[in-house]
Parts: sequence; structure tokens; C-alpha cells
Amino acid sequence: MSSHLVNHDKIKNMYVDNLQHDDKVKLTSSGGISVYADTSPIPTADDDDRKGWLFNKTSAGSGKFNYYIYGNTGSSHQFTLADLKSIHLSVSIDSYINNKSVPFINVYTKPTGSGDAGAFYHSRQAYSINMSNQKIVAGEHITLWALKEPELNENKRMIELETYTLNGDGLSTEEILYIAFGSDSASSVPTKILTINGGYELGEIKRNIEFVV
Repeated sequence: MSSHLVNHDKIKNMYVDNLQHDDKVKLTSSGGISVYADTSPIPTADDDDRKGWLFNKTSAGSGKFNYYIYGNTGSSHQFTLADLKSIHLSVSIDSYINNKSVPFINVYTKPTGSGDAGAFYHSRQAYSINMSNQKIVAGEHITLWALKEPELNENKRMIELETYTLNGDGLSTEEILYIAFGSDSASSVPTKILTINGGYELGEIKRNIEFVV
């Protein structure tokens, strides 16, 4: 009986490990360029050779990053807000000034032409940090998450993005257009964030995408 339990645990751990590295997006590939799309300044490799994409806001202004990790094109099924179970991103916040130094998660739904809340979306759900009960240590690798805490085999502190903001209807039947990680355009210099990996759970689909250079 004990050997059976050990083997079961090994299989479970192998499955969880596979979730950690099931996808990659390269900074310089066409896919990578589409992921960081309207980011300014564009992400770079880290000066200290850490894994991930480094966003470094070095001058005052509206600079920010948007990393689009899910788009509704190229799939046979259109997922809705009801399908979305969890979202996460693993980062290092290298420079903390205030809550605007911490990235957030946006979920956009497809425009319908009636009651759209934005120029390119119908609704936007935003998940951000509540600093009244959280701690940020500069340079610490942490995992930010929303909705449901993800099952990840990572030795990182888990921090919930528990502040929820809705722009639009946010109906469970709305089809998801984009899932994106973002930084605040009003953040101060120097905002410096290393994004290591991130992903989501949509129905039975689980993805974890490694950001490589």
C-alpha cells in the first residue's frame, strides 16, 4: 500500500511539473512581439541573466507594459467569463514605490456593438493588489493570482490580486477577447518588473507560459 501511494505521488508531481513548462513565448519571435504589442518601452533581457522579460520604465510619462497571453482567435471554441477559473503571473518587482509598482491582470470581452464599455471591448475585469494586507520585497520572485489560487509546483510566495474592478456588464455569458498582464501607466520611475511566467485555467484547459529571451 505504501509503495502504491509513493508512485501515485510521483505521478501527481510529474503532472504538476509538466504544467510549469507546457508553453513558451520568445521575446524576439513574431509571437513574442504580438504578446507585448503596445508595450513601451519594450521588454528586454535581464541585466543579471535571470529568466524572464524585464520591463524598465526609465523616463517619466505613460510608459507601461501589456502582455496578451490569451486571444480569442485561432481556437475552435469561444470561451466565456463563466469558463475562466484562474489566472496567474510570476514576477519580480525590482523597484517598489507604491501600489502602482505592482502589475495587474485585465480580462477583456468581445465587443457586441451595443453597450460596449470600451473602444475595442465590451467589458473589462481588472484584478489588482490590495496593499493594506500584503507585503512586497524588491527582487523577490512571487506569484500573483486572481479568482482561484493555481496549483503550481513553484517555491514562490503566492499573493492574491483581490481588488476587483469592473468596467461594463461583466456577464458570465460574454466571450473572452483577451487576457493580459499589465503595469500602470501612472507608475513612477523607475518601475522595474521582471515577468517570468504566467497562465490561466479556462474550463479544462490549463496553461503556463514561460517568458524566454
